[in-house]
Order: sequence, then structure tokens, then C-alpha cells
Amino acid sequence: MSENNTATNQIPTDSTGQKFIKLIISILPWAIVGTLLWAGIFVKPVAVIEEVIPPEINVRDNIFGLSHVKDDTYLAVGNYGKILISTDKGRTWKDQKSPTEAHLQDVATWDENHSVAVGNGGVTLITEDGGETWVEVESPKSEVANKLLRVHDYPNGEAWAVGEMGMILQTNDYGKTWTSMREEQDVFMNDIYRADENTLYIAGEFGLIFKSPDNGVTWEETQTDSPNSFTSIKFRDPQNGVAVGLGGAIVGTHDAGETWKYIPRKTSEMTEHLMDVDWSKAINEWVAVGNKGKWIRFSDDLTEFHSKNVSDNDLTSHTELVLDGYTFLAVGQTVGEMDLKSDKWTLLAD
Repeated sequence: MSENNTATNQIPTDSTGQKFIKLIISILPWAIVGTLLWAGIFVKPVAVIEEVIPPEINVRDNIFGLSHVKDDTYLAVGNYGKILISTDKGRTWKDQKSPTEAHLQDVATWDENHSVAVGNGGVTLITEDGGETWVEVESPKSEVANKLLRVHDYPNGEAWAVGEMGMILQTNDYGKTWTSMREEQDVFMNDIYRADENTLYIAGEFGLIFKSPDNGVTWEETQTDSPNSFTSIKFRDPQNGVAVGLGGAIVGTHDAGETWKYIPRKTSEMTEHLMDVDWSKAINEWVAVGNKGKWIRFSDDLTEFHSKNVSDNDLTSHTELVLDGYTFLAVGQTVGEMDLKSDKWTLLAD
């Protein structure tokens, strides 16, 4: 009997710790409900929204004009009045406030303070403070059409602009006032270039080139053998120049525009529109850019031509280039830099 009583007395009972655990478990649901109720009353929800900053140049933008200000600083203009500045050679861009929504076709720069931009509807903008402020100024207008396509700056505040209806404009005061230098004509003047202190050339429609030997007072018209319109004209010295244009048109002169030699497309192997050309002192060749990612380099005597694509996967069109030593920047549907030593294209903005 004593052994049975001992066994009965040894049946385990709940310890203090076990009772505490049971208590916690029993009140836990009520604690959770109370906490949620408190949070619902006193805690204010805060929405965390990540700011999405759009790029200064996006896929819908077309950048038509480009100008080298100094060192690594460039100005660019484009659709809907867009004006951009880069201080790192096109790696990054910053918007400048524009007073117009008209498409801007070109920009020229005298110095780090003074620049001018031109575009559709004959709009003409100037800045005198490096682009901090741009203002629209009056310029001669036609009653028919007024798109200004190109503008080029020269020393002492001089600039020339050309466009529709044979428009030729000149300023001598950093763009504040403009004078029409020719009567209207139903022809596009697509580019203008001063070859020396008296002589100017204009690339026109239908294979036409215009020359003024007296600083724009009178103009001579030359019909070249090109079947297509010209878009750009440049001279490397007063005697030697080229013009390029639609359908890969290329002509050159070695006698100050007295005669122009036309280069057939089968010789240059360029069939796409060429939109801008310039002489590279670094490689001693002409360089031109154009549509569908095409560009070309060719010799001054017009005997050697190298037609290329900027890259295997960039078929976008480019309207203007600026040479800088062994590189050039080009703008258009994309913005990029070409290394003339390696023919390597670097996309800077798209």
C-alpha cells in the first residue's frame, strides 16, 4: 500500500512557468487586436513615391542644330523650342528655358555669352548671358513661308542665316537686328558659308549654288551637274570647298566656285541623304553625316571615298556635326560621338 501511495504523490503538476505561458497564449489574440486597432487610429500611412526624372533628350526628341561654345561646352537645339547645354562634351545635357515652341533648326555661338538660334516660322532667338535667358527678336519675314534652316556666326557679332523663299539674313550686332540681303525667290537656301572676308556661298535646291563676291550685295547663280538639292556647303580655304546633299550628292571646287565637279553615287558609294559636311584638319579629309546612320569621309581631291555606318545597330539620321580634333559630335534622332581614329561610335543620348 505504501508503494502505491508514493506513486500517486509523484504525478507531475503545472509549474509556474507553464502557467505563465498559458496566460500569454490566452491573451495574445487580444493583444494583436488591440495593437491593430491602435495603429489604425493613431498611425498615419505615408506613401513612398520614387521620383522619375525624365532624360533631357528622350526618344521623341529630334536635335537639329549643334554649336561648340568652348572647351567641352556645346549648345544644341531641336523640336518644340528645345534648347540644351552640355559642359562635358555631350555626356549630359541640361535644358535651357526657351521662349518658343517652334522647332529650332540651328544654333550658332560667338562666345560663351552670345548665341543665336533660328527655326520654323522665321523664329530668331538670342542670348547674351550664356543661355540663362533667351529672347525672341524681330527678323524679316515673307508672306509665303519663313522657315530658317541654318545660321553661322563670324567675328565681331556677324552672322548669316538662310531658309525658305530664298531668305538670306545678316546681323552685325550679335543677332539683335537683321537685314534681308536678297529679294524673295521660290527656292530653299539650305546652308551658307563665308569663305573669306568678301565671298559667301549658299547651298540651294535643285543642284544650285549661289556665290556673292561682294559680301552679299550681289549673288551669282551656278547650276551644277547634281540632280539633287544641296543641304550643306563648306570651304577649307578660299579656293577649295564642297557641297553635299540629297541622295548622296557631292560636288567640289578647287577654283573658288568657278567650276564644280560632281561625284556620281557609284563612285562615292553613298546613296543616302547627306545633311552636313566639314573639313577635318586632324585627318586631312572631308567628313559628312546623313540619314539612316550613314556617314562618309573623303579626300580633298575627291578621289578617295569611304562610306560607312556609324554602327551596326544605329540606323538613325543625323543633321549636323561639329568636329573636335580626332572626334566629332553629331545630332539628329540620336546624339553621339565618332572617334575618327577607330571609327567607333559612342551613343551619348537617344
